[in-house]
Amino acid sequence: MILSSMSLWENQRKFEHIVIVKAIEALQTILKENPAEGRIEIQSDQMYMSLMEFDAKPMNEQLAEKHESYIDVHYLIEGEETIGWSSQQVGEVSVKPYDSEQDYALYDPSDDEILLQLKPGMFAVFFPNDIHRPGMGLAKIKKAVIKIHVGLLSS
Repeated sequence: MILSSMSLWENQRKFEHIVIVKAIEALQTILKENPAEGRIEIQSDQMYMSLMEFDAKPMNEQLAEKHESYIDVHYLIEGEETIGWSSQQVGEVSVKPYDSEQDYALYDPSDDEILLQLKPGMFAVFFPNDIHRPGMGLAKIKKAVIKIHVGLLSS
């Protein structure tokens, strides 16, 4: 998991994998165009962005999720968002088993979950071993989520 801010990006980018750099640069370019909500293609199904605006959920109403085929880059545009994070534990039992077509499994929050507080301009990168619980808070959130296929990091 990576937690950072666009204000730190220019100094941090040299330490990141080239695919993460490409995703963040695409995010910056796309957001300058003030796009409408929905899916925006970056590199076909290998890398794409979803722009969304929604009411955050209370913590007791949100399940955690995990992906196997995609890395998530969550970027907060407006509002404040709490995202729970925990590393995958051996023997972790899912509430909803992994769905390979939708690329996710759902989990109850972990006892060792760490709560991340995102403010506008901050982003978090979640890898396949990261169980994360996004979209929590008290108000409306506007955010972008970039999906990066794991195969891009190994090629």
